[in-house]
Amino acid sequence: MKKVVLYTTDTCPYCTQAKAFLREEGIHYQEKNASKDPAAQQEMASRNLRGVPSFLIGDEVVVGLDKEKVLRLVDHRLGTCPKCRSKLRLPIGKGKIKATCPKCGTSFDWKG
Repeated sequence: MKKVVLYTTDTCPYCTQAKAFLREEGIHYQEKNASKDPAAQQEMASRNLRGVPSFLIGDEVVVGLDKEKVLRLVDHRLGTCPKCRSKLRLPIGKGKIKATCPKCGTSFDWKG
């Protein structure tokens, strides 16, 4: 599954909206705050990202909060184990699959 990285800054109101959007859609992501993390600043510069929020989805880049494009590129959603309520990153577009929770071992059906 593709890794999703969200580049943000402390002063960006659209970054707050981007994080809320990803949570609402059940998309697992890693946030890298360029206001606090010099390595995030360097990554943004090396990828020629000049604005925030910026998304790195696999090898694809989205600058700005383009929800439709983000949804097209992301290949997973967060599901919840019916027994222990742990969050799991599960694929979408594969039809009905059997998923197993790594925490409690419960198997359940997932249709993403």
